[in-house]
Amino acid sequence: MTESEHKDAKLGRSIIIPGERYFPEGVAVAPDGTFYVGSMELGCIMRAAPGADRFEPFIPGGANGLVSVLGLYVDAPRGLLWACSADAGNGRLAGTAPVGIKSFDLATGAPRGSYDFPGGGFPNDLTIDASGNVYVTDSWSPRILRLPAGGVALSDWINDPGLGADRWSLNGIDYDRTSGVIFVVNQMTGQLFRIQVRPDGGAGRVTLIETSRPLRRPDGLKVIGRDTLATAEQNVGGIAILHLQGDKADVVTVNEGLDMVATFAFYAGSAWVVENQGDHFWDPEHAGPDADKPFRIAEVPLPLL
Repeated sequence: MTESEHKDAKLGRSIIIPGERYFPEGVAVAPDGTFYVGSMELGCIMRAAPGADRFEPFIPGGANGLVSVLGLYVDAPRGLLWACSADAGNGRLAGTAPVGIKSFDLATGAPRGSYDFPGGGFPNDLTIDASGNVYVTDSWSPRILRLPAGGVALSDWINDPGLGADRWSLNGIDYDRTSGVIFVVNQMTGQLFRIQVRPDGGAGRVTLIETSRPLRRPDGLKVIGRDTLATAEQNVGGIAILHLQGDKADVVTVNEGLDMVATFAFYAGSAWVVENQGDHFWDPEHAGPDADKPFRIAEVPLPLL
């Protein structure tokens, strides 16, 4: 099957993110439809109740050492919200704490854990396997770090130049509970990798998936069904679905034209996409310092293909 185009896909609901310079990045959703979204600029996390059309404050900026909030993950079985805390030097809290991952009580927002990145780096996205082990991408090196379930420190799970040695490479990551493997994307090269998880928990064979077209600066990545992934493509402001067939994947364009997408949450058959307008955050000299407010996450219904 060749690449299919569905760029006329209509948007569903939107949930507004208040604030002049929130610059959202990570988003996650609980099984009951509660959404969480983090701020790169303010280092805080907001929450939207099921069915709400607006986010409300939840975790204040800097709590538990948050600096710039990127990837989020709802760990419902353990009642935790996980967050990547990065620092590129341009957020309001730059330099105030080491980079790493944080956990919070899912109901109250109270701090539960803080785990620094050994050697520094840029924590970007994270996922959790069926046993509760946490995996985190470092966008400044070709490594994925792992926090064992119940563990107290992160360590390298895999460090492989074949994953991409350039800065701003590894980004979205997700664990496939059906096959027990890790999928990860390189946002600079547009590549998708599958990594086996060995019985002892270590990283196994790495496979480069041959896609029907290069992914266009892929960011967030989610397993949305059997042999089916979705990724947010920054360069075109949209979502692409990947249908896996062995070591190959057919790429289906679902939607384009949103304003600088980052990642997304998959809920009830839709991708809830962060329009983070990140060009104003990362490159204000050229894009201008002010975003086109309000910020939002937008629902992109995914076709049954």
